[in-house]
Amino acid sequence: MKQDEAIRLIGLAVKGDPAVRAVFLKGAHARGEQDVYSDVDLYCLVHSEGLTDFLARRISHMESYKPLIFWSEANFVGPQIVGVFEDGLHFDLYTVTEESLKQIEQILVLHDPEGCLANYKAESFPMSDAEITRLLSGFTFSLLEFETAYLRGDLLWAHRLGSHLAADLMTVLRHVIDPFTAQLGIKRLHRKLSPQQLDELTGALNGLGPDALPSVVQKLVDLAAALIAELTERLSENWNQRFFDFMVKRIYALS
Repeated sequence: MKQDEAIRLIGLAVKGDPAVRAVFLKGAHARGEQDVYSDVDLYCLVHSEGLTDFLARRISHMESYKPLIFWSEANFVGPQIVGVFEDGLHFDLYTVTEESLKQIEQILVLHDPEGCLANYKAESFPMSDAEITRLLSGFTFSLLEFETAYLRGDLLWAHRLGSHLAADLMTVLRHVIDPFTAQLGIKRLHRKLSPQQLDELTGALNGLGPDALPSVVQKLVDLAAALIAELTERLSENWNQRFFDFMVKRIYALS
């Protein structure tokens, strides 16, 4: 696959950089879940004193594979180049130091002559009770906004709100069925669902067109109620069950 060739060539380039101490992968390639559509998350652990100079050489290293047709900078877990090559491959190059390295997610070590990563122990990345409560509270308030938009006849905005509702709910569902990687949200959620769960969600999402909105949102409400019942003991004191029950009745009144 093109991803393998990119990892090989860019890996060779960064391994030869004097600032680089170790090179490793995260994401699908580290978990062994990659496919022909996967992007690449390549990390370079560099000497703190060589960080600035290394950052200036990143584009050159990346173009050891092919010319970039797009790139931008970000800083999620450290300085990052988000790149797209002329063959369409999405490749993210992250730069971390020993001080900024976070032991989150599984890694696949490609180069570590100093043994910098020998004691790396991947931590899970679940969602906290407060985060789950925040998502479900947002879901409830979006029901209020959906009701208003639908009754006003603003079906375009109501459709968009329906999509928001589905996204929040699927993130909570990810937490329930796969808590150790809950922060991945919807990404690759389809691999974690049972056939019945996938059919139910797909059916609901297929009906998110304006004409079917009330009934589809009611299905999402049913799923939310089931999840809330399962999560009751984990929801924080900020959870407002009364407001949720109030909105459930109003959404069903739209039929």
